[in-house]
Amino acid sequence: MTYSAPSKTTHLGPHTRHTFGGAGARKSRNQRGARGIHARCEGKNIAVVGLWHLGSVYAASLAKMGFNVWGFDFDKKTAANLKKGIPPIFEPGLEETIKKHLNKNLFFSASEKTLKNKDYIFITHDLEVDADDSVKTAVLEKTFSVILNSAGDSVIVISSQAPVGTSRILVNLLKKRGIENPQVVCFPENLRLGTALASFLNPDRIILGSDNGEVLRQFQNDFKFGCPVIAMGLESAEMAKHGLNVYLATCISFASELSDLAEKTGANMADVVKALKLEKRVSPHAPINPGLGFAGGTLGRDVQSLRKVAKGHNYEPKLLNAVYAVNRDRLPALVSKIKSVYPSLKGKTVGILGLTYKPNTNTLRRSNSLELAAMLKEKGCRLKAFDPAIKNMITGAPYVEICKNLGAFFRDLDAIILMTDWPEFLAMDLERLPLLMHNKIIIDTKNFLTSSEYKKRGFTYLGMGIN
Repeated sequence: MTYSAPSKTTHLGPHTRHTFGGAGARKSRNQRGARGIHARCEGKNIAVVGLWHLGSVYAASLAKMGFNVWGFDFDKKTAANLKKGIPPIFEPGLEETIKKHLNKNLFFSASEKTLKNKDYIFITHDLEVDADDSVKTAVLEKTFSVILNSAGDSVIVISSQAPVGTSRILVNLLKKRGIENPQVVCFPENLRLGTALASFLNPDRIILGSDNGEVLRQFQNDFKFGCPVIAMGLESAEMAKHGLNVYLATCISFASELSDLAEKTGANMADVVKALKLEKRVSPHAPINPGLGFAGGTLGRDVQSLRKVAKGHNYEPKLLNAVYAVNRDRLPALVSKIKSVYPSLKGKTVGILGLTYKPNTNTLRRSNSLELAAMLKEKGCRLKAFDPAIKNMITGAPYVEICKNLGAFFRDLDAIILMTDWPEFLAMDLERLPLLMHNKIIIDTKNFLTSSEYKKRGFTYLGMGIN
């Protein structure tokens, strides 16, 4: 798909920022007793296109809200599994919600006919990224083609995390079909793996982008948004999503460099973070904890998307380039930390504790743990791993021995690298398990474990940004 420079948008009325609701809306929310999105027109029919994490969560949540929902995916296996109530990825509460509504007001299909005669069509593909976090948009091009042939009068809602300009492409395609005022809404997703259902149903705020004021009013009239709703143009909505993720990525890269400097100067990054988060201009929720940077493809995708946009406009994005470069250096820096203990890694048995990039998910997409494993394999290491959500050998990484329990994992290890802060790892048996190791070395990339407990039992404990 080719992205051209966004054309000038027509904003909604005299202002580009609107908060729907006001005092009356606040009263209504108080009467409901809960914040969140609620269906106003339960009889509406919705198609959800793309059924991996984003789409399956949208489909289940919209069904829970009372809409009639048809999920569609080009992949027949994904659709067939969902017909049985089996989601494509683990997400707390997702399977239960799907099974509760399945074949009542929630249906799944791999037939394009599913998209016909729907009030809304939500585009919810989780777009793939390559090894450099560059987004692949071929599935969107395929979806747009199908929609042009079957959408009819449907309102098309784009929630996929696509590059700025994507919504404009669809608008222009619809105009070429003779539709003067296309019904396209950009509704950027704001899900968080591990808490995705709550993220969708109880958002902090909603961003809606459209050139069509009438369809935007219709959209917000069909839902009860119990939170601030900010309306703007299509490109602005897309850029707002880019901006959020790139801001988070910038904070993370900043923390990474500060953490490295803390180690070199004798400062304790944990204390530094406490001080920063108590500052009003920072906030307790700022992602400035030391670690290995951003993984999973989500934040990297937005950084790379904006770098590509900048290149198309002959603009040099110095900060974006630096943010991405710092992040790319995190794993090589971790390998150097391991080599500070073992200058030669050949023949060493290294255990990776945690494979998913965050707890409460089983996705391994752009997993830092697997990228680290590949680097250590090149150094001649034998690799073992334990993760509560991963029980089978990983396609593409057969050299990583997946352990079924912590006993098998600890046995014969020369070092442990904690990569994921699963709560289960706080309850490990430190009286028995360390006795199984060759050498008591642990590197905690999350500063998650209680270092004093490990040191008391004879471990060499290395954290991030602490001495």
